[in-house]
Amino acid sequence: MSGEPVLVTGAAGRLGSAVVRRLHGHGRPVLATDRAPRPPDVPEAVPWRPSELGDPATVAALIAGGDVGAVIHLAAIPGPQWHPAHTVFTANTAATFAVLAAAAEAAVRRVVVASSCSAYGFFWARHDRSPLYAPIDEEHPLLAEDPYALSKQTDEAIAAMFHRSHALAVALLRLPAVTTPEYLAQLAAEIAADPAEGARGLWSYLHVDDAAEAFVAALDAPGIGLEACNVAAVDSLSDIPTEELLRAYHPTTQIRRSIGGMDSVWDISKAARVLRWRPQHSWRDDDHG
Repeated sequence: MSGEPVLVTGAAGRLGSAVVRRLHGHGRPVLATDRAPRPPDVPEAVPWRPSELGDPATVAALIAGGDVGAVIHLAAIPGPQWHPAHTVFTANTAATFAVLAAAAEAAVRRVVVASSCSAYGFFWARHDRSPLYAPIDEEHPLLAEDPYALSKQTDEAIAAMFHRSHALAVALLRLPAVTTPEYLAQLAAEIAADPAEGARGLWSYLHVDDAAEAFVAALDAPGIGLEACNVAAVDSLSDIPTEELLRAYHPTTQIRRSIGGMDSVWDISKAARVLRWRPQHSWRDDDHG
């Protein structure tokens, strides 16, 4: 697919612009789209198409007219707290349906979708909810209790439908908070002051550059039909051992196997195996990046 552009939706966001820069830096043709204007860090050489992804005709024209070979779908309302519940759910799922429907009809080679660790139901739940077990692998039940989590769970169901109906190849990357080195240092400081601050998010994170690399890796990983992968940093945002944190804040969580030191609660072995990806950055790095 060397001559076929990769369409990146949500390209104006922190992760979207990082993905666009990485693809462009690797010499891959990119077609970027967002309802927001082009941010300064997206090269002018990258074609930019304003779009409303909730409109199926617009999305179909964008994919078919751009001769798109693959899609990285990142566009979404990134949490339940800024909009009414119905807006979060309907906007996110309508965009995903439109993108995957157009990709399926255009026989796009692969779609990589930003799902979320929120789909497991811990981050934004109305009630405090603990993992059933840890480390958390992709087989853990999805226990949505908020509209954002439900939108991501539904996105995954939409992907499964188009995989069955059109043999569309889809990789679903389940992400924790994806952010910059500067904000990671701030989060770590807040959690150091009060570990409870990280309990709902399970003290997890992912450096934006590692997230971008995961999406690029998922474009070319062999043998993907329909796969969901946890994609997270290898460590936590706390200097307290992870098992100690779980016992204190999630006492009902079964620790199925040892979690060493400050290792993450997320099992990312499937991402290593399927995507051939492993994170390279930690907030503990001397340069914080």
